[in-house]
Amino acid sequence: MKSSLLLTIFAAAILFSTSSEAQIPGVGKIKKALPEPIIGVKLGANFQQISGDGWEKTYKPGIVGGLFVGLQKGKMGVQVEGLVKSVNFQISVPTGVPAESPIKGIYLDVPLMFEYKIIPRIWAQIGPQYSMMLSAKQDGNDVKDAFKPSEFSGVLGLQAILPVHLTAGVRYVLGFTDISNSTATSGLGTATSSWKSRMIQVSVGWRFL
Repeated sequence: MKSSLLLTIFAAAILFSTSSEAQIPGVGKIKKALPEPIIGVKLGANFQQISGDGWEKTYKPGIVGGLFVGLQKGKMGVQVEGLVKSVNFQISVPTGVPAESPIKGIYLDVPLMFEYKIIPRIWAQIGPQYSMMLSAKQDGNDVKDAFKPSEFSGVLGLQAILPVHLTAGVRYVLGFTDISNSTATSGLGTATSSWKSRMIQVSVGWRFL
């Protein structure tokens, strides 16, 4: 008898609490005012070059992938990412001279993107990016000392929010930092001009939220 009475009181309390929450003025507005969280993964291709003496002025392909998290509300949003990318830098040689092996590098990129919705599903993105070189090798030899360990860049791009939680994006990344280590004594020699990276990136992603 007592158990039945307690269960009845407990059930009535739950119903009253739910009903009261629904009727409290402003609760729905507060929930609507909160930004929408975003969590996902992305994978794509990047085409990167180094401007400066001694480098081919062509964009060499690599891959990029990682995680992104962010918040969006109305037409505004912010997104931070952790990406690992591979790069290929080709040293320029005179005509008739055999080409040297490309330098294969691995970077960790952390872009912070500020977003604005231009039209439904299309967001403009702009912001800074910090990059840290993890490795650089040529013919199996470590040439990481020829480059500075980190750099800062500016990023400008577009991202489309597609059905079934998919995303697609394109970006242009312009390096601000001279990445040459002029004091290096590696096989690449001493830099005679500034080296700055440039990259075009395309990617697709999937949002958990």
